Amino acid sequence: MEVLLEHGYEVFSINPKQLDRFRDRYFPARAKDDGRDAFVLADTLRTDQHCSRVVRLNGPRIIRLCELTRIDEELNSCFPRHCSQLCQQLQRYFPLVLELSRKADEPWI
Repeated sequence: MEVLLEHGYEVFSINPKQLDRFRDRYFPARAKDDGRDAFVLADTLRTDQHCSRVVRLNGPRIIRLCELTRIDEELNSCFPRHCSQLCQQLQRYFPLVLELSRKADEPWI
């Protein structure tokens, strides 16, 4: 999204519930399809642009906060995998450490 904004494109935020209601306007059978959704989004922005919110590029502090939040989420998602890898290596080379603690996610390890 940031790349699109930096290159001068307008980006709109549409609530998924709104998209669902707009989809009902065009396709009452409620069938989901990427092509149909693209059509619905494009036509909705053409006819009902006032229902969507324009996304603006925020100041540098907000952008930095978004980057840090993304990094934090990525690290938190990787943590269990790394703990599992550490536990496997401890089992191979230092199994006595695992007698003190069954999990490899304790801070002292």
